[in-house]
Amino acid sequence: MKRALLQLSIASILAAGLSACGGDDGDRGPAGADGAAGNPGSAGAPGSIGTPGANGNDGKDGLEGAALKRFASAPLGAEFTGLFVNSDGVLFSNIQHPSGSNTTMDVDGKTIDKGTIGAFMNVDANNLGNVAAMDFPITTADKERVLSAAGTYMVLAQQGDDLASGKQMGDIVAADGSTVLKNSNDPDFNAAVSDGGTGYFLYSNWEDRPGGMSRIKLSSTYAVTQEGMLDFSSVKGTWVNCFGTLSPWGTPLTSEELYFDNTGDWFNAGNSQAKSIAEYRGFPTDGSGNWGNPYDYGYIVEIGTGGTVAATDVANVTINKLELMGRFSHENAVVMPDLRTVFLSDDGSGTVLFKFVADNPSDMSSGSLYAAKATQSAGVKDPAEAAFAIEWIKIATGNEATIEAAIASFNGTLAEAKQITAQQINDYAESKLNADLDTSGTVASNPFTDDRVGFLESRKAAAAMGATAEFNKMEGVNINFGLADNWWNAGSADGKQAYMYMAMSDTTSTMSDSSGAIQLDGTHGKCGAVYRMKLVKNSAGLVDIKTLSPAIVGGPYDGSRSTNRCNINNISNPDNLVVLDDGRVLIGEDTGNHQNNIIWLFEDPAL
Repeated sequence: MKRALLQLSIASILAAGLSACGGDDGDRGPAGADGAAGNPGSAGAPGSIGTPGANGNDGKDGLEGAALKRFASAPLGAEFTGLFVNSDGVLFSNIQHPSGSNTTMDVDGKTIDKGTIGAFMNVDANNLGNVAAMDFPITTADKERVLSAAGTYMVLAQQGDDLASGKQMGDIVAADGSTVLKNSNDPDFNAAVSDGGTGYFLYSNWEDRPGGMSRIKLSSTYAVTQEGMLDFSSVKGTWVNCFGTLSPWGTPLTSEELYFDNTGDWFNAGNSQAKSIAEYRGFPTDGSGNWGNPYDYGYIVEIGTGGTVAATDVANVTINKLELMGRFSHENAVVMPDLRTVFLSDDGSGTVLFKFVADNPSDMSSGSLYAAKATQSAGVKDPAEAAFAIEWIKIATGNEATIEAAIASFNGTLAEAKQITAQQINDYAESKLNADLDTSGTVASNPFTDDRVGFLESRKAAAAMGATAEFNKMEGVNINFGLADNWWNAGSADGKQAYMYMAMSDTTSTMSDSSGAIQLDGTHGKCGAVYRMKLVKNSAGLVDIKTLSPAIVGGPYDGSRSTNRCNINNISNPDNLVVLDDGRVLIGEDTGNHQNNIIWLFEDPAL
């Protein structure tokens, strides 16, 4: 209405002005009438309703956050060993070779300046929930004790503690049962076994030359009775007892880490390691009499049989070496839920991934040994991306009685130096492959009537037959047996159930050279990696793996630093590991590249 009046007024003024030029102004005309109201505009059509947005992904029940968290730190000079979760959720972990200069006491007045067996109390490792990561220790006091993000570390036993047997914790006792050869500060693998009541027997390795194992009794409240060291004389002693696992039938499986790439080194009179076995056996250490048989060492050793270990007095525990699982530098063996397949890691440089398949469930006395042939992702050298396809080569089949008889045939003196020769290894491989490997023009026959070469010179036989002997510092391999068993027997595979993990402490050396099947970029390889292996059912109806993929890679590495050369917010030289009931992984370090070794809690994004 106002706009119409304004327009009309302007038009009247312009018209009057133009017609009166030169004459008198006329009288003002009357106001014009209001203009008619405009018609109302039509209503706009209503807009269409937008398409609803997609639902967000479900949360992870309070487990959001960083995939890698510091769970605990070890005292100066020490590494974490023997990670094991008991049936009640208590997490065992030992402190190996800590600095003797540590003086800080824990809440119980304990100083960790010697080999220590212990556990994280007041926490259920299988129901951790959302754990807040702890900071890297800064003060000297914090660096000299065990810090943890959950629970409190309790010392159960230490090197030198008096035992009920009359010996001391960590004593390595000769085969005569009385001579103490040394007192070790290197506790490793733990396995807790029910005592048949409400308590437990805790078996712990002492990683030395010769090797040892202790047993202590724990009540339901973890009151300790120090029992004694096991007697290994029935198997001629053990060697560098490293990591291990508890079998599904309730027996600890301890690993002999045999650091002899060449059996011939055993017959060097100046070799202190072979000499220590002579001392253990009571042989002349100058080599003038009998000498240790090299084929007596380098196996998985089962403590007890048929799950009866707990009911046996510590001085009379049944011990058996599982020679069919091969002779090499064993780090660990883990039995699959089919109760026939066992995966085995091989520590050292230029090593092999092995698999043993028993003929019958829960019976390791006969079966076949396999070695892995790896194919790296084409054109990919970054350790964080490079995966490996795995094929298996059968290298030996046999039974325990036959192979033990074969081992006995190599008993003798230092001068005799009885061993399987390089030519016999070549000929064995040719006979198995039906191929001329040394270009002699003929295919050789097996030099023996059994498969002893594959079982006793496993790494060299595997390499000769085409397996990949290029892994470096292959450490602990493990599954969560309950999850894997549920996947296998209940068909509930959801990822968590279907993975096995392996620590590779260092991916340089034979994994990052310019030859062979494995050729990784070694720039940060000194910090190591953890690999993931998806469990599958193979054509034989057994548990298997077909791939080896990086789950987490350490670094960056800075060699110019005097300490903490591997980034302190990432893994460094992973060693033993344990998979929890929720699928997360605890990773223990064995590193000189962190000032304090760490246990990491790893939530695999693949889950």
